[in-house]
Amino acid sequence: MASQEVLSRAAESFGFDVKTLVFISNSCNEVYRFSMNNQDYILRLTEKPVAYVEKIRAEVDWMHDLVKNGVSASLPIRTIDNQLTAVYNGEDKCCITTAFHMAPGRFFDKNDPQLWGPAIFKKWGEVMGRMHLLSKSYKPSDIAAKRDGWSKWEIENPYLQQGHYRLLLEKLRSLESTIEALPRDRHSYGLIHNDFHPYNFHIQDGAITVFDFDDSMYGWFSLDIAIAAAHAVWWGAPNDDRESKNEFAQSFLNDFLEGYFKQNHLDRYWIQQIPMFMDYRNLCSYFWWLSSWDGDENNLSVLQQSAVINAVRIIQNGRPFDGCDIRM
Repeated sequence: MASQEVLSRAAESFGFDVKTLVFISNSCNEVYRFSMNNQDYILRLTEKPVAYVEKIRAEVDWMHDLVKNGVSASLPIRTIDNQLTAVYNGEDKCCITTAFHMAPGRFFDKNDPQLWGPAIFKKWGEVMGRMHLLSKSYKPSDIAAKRDGWSKWEIENPYLQQGHYRLLLEKLRSLESTIEALPRDRHSYGLIHNDFHPYNFHIQDGAITVFDFDDSMYGWFSLDIAIAAAHAVWWGAPNDDRESKNEFAQSFLNDFLEGYFKQNHLDRYWIQQIPMFMDYRNLCSYFWWLSSWDGDENNLSVLQQSAVINAVRIIQNGRPFDGCDIRM
């Protein structure tokens, strides 16, 4: 958790009362809500090496370009000295603070037809399609500030080289080899959100405002679509059985792509890659919590242990993950 000194410095940088800060979450970043002039904002604290400041500047530069061109996104605000970030240096890392307007509306609710269903899926697709269309012509305002491109995971955990965990890693490497060989032209590959899932946008009156661009990178547009679809299945499928998830994935993508094609064209070849990218996203989810695992299975929850066993069974049977066994 950030120290009171860092929080106070952030409040001073952006000109708000530190007493209005309310903690929200702490995963990749530390996130707070604060109030200023009767409006709510989001404060994000990122602990990274100093060189990462340029990556965040590239992130907010792209967000500004998207909003300027009609995408509803949660805009960053400037510090009192007109900067997009405030940086507090440590010995080997620094704390990079960024503040954003609070997106209007609410998160999805799969039991509320106003917040989940075909109309939302189409709008979600339309927003992403617009982002991809703009990505094709986007040029960073600062050539030195650029987001990274897709690359293979750097996983050196020795405990994943043994037992059934090795099977997960081998499957990941196999999919990565397939992905790495794909073409990278401006009609299929560009700057993508890379995490445009249902908890990274708010809904108000049928409109969507997207936020949390800190995973943005240069990657395939099909991958961005697949990430949305994989998460929609995880959290929004009506039932947990494999057949229901596959049916939901197919239906979701039909609606999503209807909206997407209103803004951007994608060749059929790339549409056909979406299930493979969904399978990849599903597999990546295991390595988010296994990559730093200490090898002691007692330190994995019962749910995590069960998930690994199920994943191994699926791979051994030569099947894709639930929701990915579809044809496009």
